[in-house]
This record gives sequence, structure tokens and C-alpha cells, in this order.
Amino acid sequence: MNAVLRHYAGYIRYFSKVNGQVNAEVEDYVKQRLIDCQFKFRFDYPPDEP
Repeated sequence: MNAVLRHYAGYIRYFSKVNGQVNAEVEDYVKQRLIDCQFKFRFDYPPDEP
């Protein structure tokens, strides 16, 4: 998870700006949503074909 958060840190910070300043609440919200989505990602797709 840390590798993904580090990879997207610049994007998250850039898009968390409100009126030219980084909004920490928005930044935390985006990070939490990214973490939540990682748990929903399926590594077993597509299923193995016999």
C-alpha cells in the first residue's frame, strides 16, 4: 500500500488543493479512498482456464 501511496502522492497533493493551498482533509479523504479501493482489487482475475 505504501508503494501505491508514494507513487500517487504528487497527484493526490496536486488535486487536493483548494484556492491554491493543500487541504489536508481532502488529501486524507483521497488517500483513504485509494486504500479502500486496493482491498477491492482482485488479483485472481481473469480466472485460470483449465
